[in-house]
Amino acid sequence: MAEHTHSLTSTVGADIVWSFVSDMDRWAPLLLGYQKHDKRSDRESIWTIKGDVGSLTRIVDFRVLITEWIEPERVSFTLEGIGEPMRGGGSFRLEALDPEQAATQAPAAEEPAVGLLVRLWAALVRRVLGRGSDARRAHSAARAEPAAVRLTFRLSLTPEGTMAPMINAMIKPVMVATAEDLAQRIVAHLEDR
Repeated sequence: MAEHTHSLTSTVGADIVWSFVSDMDRWAPLLLGYQKHDKRSDRESIWTIKGDVGSLTRIVDFRVLITEWIEPERVSFTLEGIGEPMRGGGSFRLEALDPEQAATQAPAAEEPAVGLLVRLWAALVRRVLGRGSDARRAHSAARAEPAAVRLTFRLSLTPEGTMAPMINAMIKPVMVATAEDLAQRIVAHLEDR
């Protein structure tokens, strides 16, 4: 199983961030590899994602089902590959920070330790896909101001089947790049408004 969690702090109010992340139509196009999505209901959708794993490039459809909706703090979902042996899940979590806490707290980083090779590969994935540099600059500029909310994005994916061990080894850098890039692009989008 490949999993990565990434947290950022933002000067945008929690209500604005919640309004944005609670509607997938707003943030879906910011996802690394996004091709399209088809909303079937308020809780179910089909996502088409282009994934580059090593030398393999595939377009994969996922059934996304929202499993938890606790307004205004958390949305959790499951992922199931359609025609691909993969499953996973993720969540957005928001934590409003009071002014004293925001002024004294460094930007949050709750992700588990990731090796240098995985970080380098994730940076390469972002560069090849042309994502991340603008979001990183916008986020770095935002760090100078006190934060109003912490946004944490978690994403996990478990390949299944005979190729699972090989795909699992190759997918970790993609998960790092995807989680970090999405969180950074959401914060950059909201702070640029």
